[in-house]
Amino acid sequence: MCHFSTITNNPVVITTSLLAAWVLYAMSRRTRKLLLPPGPKPDPLIGHLRVLPTSDEHLVYTRWAKELNSNITSITVFGQTFIVLNSVEAANELLDKRSTIYSSRPRLPMITYPDLVDWSKLTGLLPYGDRWRAQRRVSQSVLHKTASVQLWPSLVKESRLALQRISINPDNFVEDIRRMTGSILLSTVYGYKVTSTHDRLVKLVETSIDHLSSAGVPGNFLVNTIPWLRYFPDWFPGAGWKKTVKAWKKEKDEVINIPFDWTKQQIVACGTAEHSIVKSLLAELENKPNEDCDNSEDEEIIKWATGNLFGAGADTTAASLLVFILAMTLNPHIQAKAQAEVDRVLGQDRLPKMDDREFLLYVECVLKEVERWQPVVPLGIAMLVLKMTSTADILSPVVRQLAYGALLQSTVDEGA
Repeated sequence: MCHFSTITNNPVVITTSLLAAWVLYAMSRRTRKLLLPPGPKPDPLIGHLRVLPTSDEHLVYTRWAKELNSNITSITVFGQTFIVLNSVEAANELLDKRSTIYSSRPRLPMITYPDLVDWSKLTGLLPYGDRWRAQRRVSQSVLHKTASVQLWPSLVKESRLALQRISINPDNFVEDIRRMTGSILLSTVYGYKVTSTHDRLVKLVETSIDHLSSAGVPGNFLVNTIPWLRYFPDWFPGAGWKKTVKAWKKEKDEVINIPFDWTKQQIVACGTAEHSIVKSLLAELENKPNEDCDNSEDEEIIKWATGNLFGAGADTTAASLLVFILAMTLNPHIQAKAQAEVDRVLGQDRLPKMDDREFLLYVECVLKEVERWQPVVPLGIAMLVLKMTSTADILSPVVRQLAYGALLQSTVDEGA
């Protein structure tokens, strides 16, 4: 009791508590001035903190839309407002027709602040600007239709090796599919050959991307809604999440630097390296006129742009293939029709090649339907609006794209 009395009589504690309460009250008043769509009943000051989803967010948002009988809903946490769009029309209106003002990114503390995990240089998380344009140019230079043809041999080779392994040990098909997608991307991006199902780089990418996804969910870490919590010392009660930050930051540094540095070492040590996207980009950079001979900034752009290609593709590709297998298991009559088309086009004496794709129209439609049925990334990355707008009488400051709509997060002043 004496200890409690000492704390409550401390003028610093009292002043800080009153200031925090005033800030939260002011933020909640500012939010109420916005013309917001319906949402769950909020608590005083903290808003919807207690109901903020930490997993299966898209399912929670869909349930709220049904319960509130509205395709547009909102939630507010400590003055930050998220507007969820659950209709294709609303999403298209903002993200497509008004894409010029919905092209930037907000700064979610856990994944973008330098003193936290800091994936801020990843192309998909960069705010609209010169750095984003530079990294996007790098990505487009290797992903356009003509350039991507060079990647086909690796896709064909690795897919056939995976089929061979699965035919020997069908029970291990999940690991073999993950190995295949990791092998394709590591080979095409870095020229690195995966020789084991338990390859360290493949596992590192899987875990780091899982942790990035977790860090990007606002409800998983309170620092995402109260950024000043990052200033608390590591020993402070409730600051155990900071150990997670250190571990995940180390993972991030390794997954971005290790494969890129490996490719550079292969070029220097051997005078050559396996053909890869990184090798080609570094060769172009070497031949680029540069008065000060300092390519470090350009190398950094290449490193993060190619890291984005690998990180974004490995896990989602494997997940899509696993969903396809599930769909065929649940719908054997569809599988039979697809198999009949494959047999008709290929016969019985060869495996498919990329050139066969235009003749496998039913298979193509099945794949597209699988992606529509169970999108592997139902929630996209938050997008920041560059100026205030009004859609259906609702002020919409920030946008985050969903599979069937968008999530808008308020982080700008209402008078901006």
